[in-house]
Amino acid sequence: MNRIKQIRKKQKLTQGELAEMAGIDQSDLSKIENDKKSITLDTAKKIARALGYSVEHIWPD
Repeated sequence: MNRIKQIRKKQKLTQGELAEMAGIDQSDLSKIENDKKSITLDTAKKIARALGYSVEHIWPD
């Protein structure tokens, strides 16, 4: 399972809630979680910030 999805589910957030918190489209978040869209550094930072983690914690390598 995608790391974003794991953390999102652990925090009991829907895709819509996380997308709103991160300021991105829910459809883009869905594609990122399902590896159908590459993530930009800017979007990675937004998602990490919304989840309360650093980019390095979510994407350690």
